[in-house]
Amino acid sequence: MNQTRVFEQHVQEIVDAAEGKAVARDSGVVQSWLRCIQDHNLDPEHKGEARILPEAALRQHQQEAEDLLSIARFGMEDLYRRVNSMGYVLLLTDAKGVTVDFIGDEKVDRELQRAGLYIGSEWSEGNAGTCGVGACLTTGEAMTIHQTDHFDMAHTPLSCTAAPIYNVDGSLIGVLDVSLLMSPTEKYSQALTLEVVKSCVRRIELANLMNSRKTDWILRLNTTSEFLGVDPSCAVSVASDGTISGLTHGAHRLFAKTLGQDWKKRQGFIGKPFEDVFDFDFNDIPRLVGAETPGEQALEMSDEQIMFADVRAPIKSESVVSKLTVPDALTRIHGGDSKMQLLAGKAARIVDKQISIILEGETGVGKEFVAKALHEARKKKGPFVAINCAALPEALIESELFGYAPNSFTGAHAKGKKGLIEQANGGTLFLDEIGDMPLALQARLLRVLAEKEVMAVGAAKPVPIDVRVVSASHRNLKALVDAGQFRQDLFYRLNGVVLQIPALREREDKPWVIDQIARIVSQDAPLRFSKEVEEALLNYDWPGNIREMITVLEVCLALRDNDTVELADLPEQIAG
Repeated sequence: MNQTRVFEQHVQEIVDAAEGKAVARDSGVVQSWLRCIQDHNLDPEHKGEARILPEAALRQHQQEAEDLLSIARFGMEDLYRRVNSMGYVLLLTDAKGVTVDFIGDEKVDRELQRAGLYIGSEWSEGNAGTCGVGACLTTGEAMTIHQTDHFDMAHTPLSCTAAPIYNVDGSLIGVLDVSLLMSPTEKYSQALTLEVVKSCVRRIELANLMNSRKTDWILRLNTTSEFLGVDPSCAVSVASDGTISGLTHGAHRLFAKTLGQDWKKRQGFIGKPFEDVFDFDFNDIPRLVGAETPGEQALEMSDEQIMFADVRAPIKSESVVSKLTVPDALTRIHGGDSKMQLLAGKAARIVDKQISIILEGETGVGKEFVAKALHEARKKKGPFVAINCAALPEALIESELFGYAPNSFTGAHAKGKKGLIEQANGGTLFLDEIGDMPLALQARLLRVLAEKEVMAVGAAKPVPIDVRVVSASHRNLKALVDAGQFRQDLFYRLNGVVLQIPALREREDKPWVIDQIARIVSQDAPLRFSKEVEEALLNYDWPGNIREMITVLEVCLALRDNDTVELADLPEQIAG
């Protein structure tokens, strides 16, 4: 059957559904088609290309979805390891349908981007018509939109399975979508995929609840006791006053059913007494801790249903630190400059989250200094390894980054060598001047970051790694992507949060910077400046930024004749 005939049949089937005629589709698909026509005014004869947001708009969505990116990343990577051999692509979208994270095979990069299975793509129902993400966001239900289930003919080769991700307060914050460019004709071929995606989302929501409600009681619940500790169907957190403080979506649906309510109408279970839902004394929860037999784990709900609970007691801390508290290491990167204060505050929010960071700024602004502060501010300690991608010779950069196996090439050490990336395992990997990395090595680095393992040159097996990546470049990475000099997929992998370091000439704390550098270059005897020198240092534009200032003060230290630096000791361009 030619494509024209297939297109005509597809359009006619949508028209039939709109006219109330019976069509052989799932009710969820038919309802989405009707919304596309009646609510979104979409034309079934229109073949729309995937919409990819501009870089600035995507960055805004990613920054607003920082928490979602953090909680979902590990679950996505675990899921991708299980399904990548079958050709699946993973998309994580925010609540507006914009893809803020993506894991796919770079071998079919162009095909994925053309199909919209790529970071920055927008899959809202109002924009893309019936699709996995859009229908999932609209209904709040997990579902598969398979091939000609799609409203827009341009998307009919795809098979998209999506599940909603809910926050601990019951609000829908995103969607995890697993898609195929090409798939078997039968829709039931994706039934197992749907269950796998739903299971992954359950784990993501549970991890979010347990991490965000550490000082509360956590009850992991299941209708049977057998898989309670492995894959509970839902979970709820309970505050010390006996009120519900958080829950997974499974718990939201369970509680709504228990109370005879519609789960789609947000009841706001947060703040409700635990005993409104459970026929169980809140004060008896401690006796469930450590319970091993089904009888000890059982508790009754208010509708007499029996659930089994695995309980985690509150994690007590000596002091509850405000989320806005900035670690000491980050407070030491400035002396009151407003832009640097904002940078430190933003960094404090994500410093312990596994989100990649890009440091932007002119040459010499102190990007490695900030990267070290980010590393020192982390609760998780480990090595800090800095790699200047521009300084390594291209012939050596591969073996330096990835290491090599014993005797893997002529001149190789008999015992082999551990690469810089592996040396950073458990800590921070700082990739300075990342824009100068050769394209071929960018592909290898992308694989390392995506699969969390590194393969040394000449090695037979990869080595698992766990690193926090901070990258920096004085060049515009997006411009390099547009010019084809930097991989777009690697750019989006690195581009989690952007921290813009101001130029020295823009900083309000320049006297503090001068004082700090003076202490560094002259540790034995502090540098003292005449008033004329102080004014000259403050008025100079510092095109080379902090790096230039270090050099200038080192020269002053060498040239001064007494304890005080005079105007004559300064370079001519500064002294005036």
